[in-house]
Amino acid sequence: MNRAALYAAALALPLLGLGGMWISADRLSRQGTEWDVPIQGYDPRDLLQGHYVQFRYDWPRERSPEPQPYYGDVGFCLEGTPPQVLGTREKAPDDTCPAFIQVGEGIQGRLYVSQQEAARLQKQLVDAKLQGMVRIRLRPDGHITPLRLTFRPRVPEPQAAP
Repeated sequence: MNRAALYAAALALPLLGLGGMWISADRLSRQGTEWDVPIQGYDPRDLLQGHYVQFRYDWPRERSPEPQPYYGDVGFCLEGTPPQVLGTREKAPDDTCPAFIQVGEGIQGRLYVSQQEAARLQKQLVDAKLQGMVRIRLRPDGHITPLRLTFRPRVPEPQAAP
């Protein structure tokens, strides 16, 4: 083999490897089910890192007067039919649930938006009459990818009887 062919192979091999990794990551990012999750809190602009909406997921779970730890060491399962989350439950180590979220994945999220979109979202996020909802894609391995942010009229929470 001549030197030109060796140089071409030396250049092509890393490029083929990078291409294969990109295709694999792209295919993995498109897998999973989509869910609509309420959010709370936000920081719509981060001037050092671009324009993001930063939020905390507000997973529906049983309300209790006692403070509850956030879902143990394993993670938690979503209950409901996609895209509607009806509730969550702690995942036991031997539990198999179809919609599993890893610990640390389901606490905070960040969604990149354009400058024009950030200004519009900022107005909607401060409106107490609106509930922010994020559409997420949940992969089979428990990883969450936020896709888009929408708003719905906020439903008042039921008041306890005196």
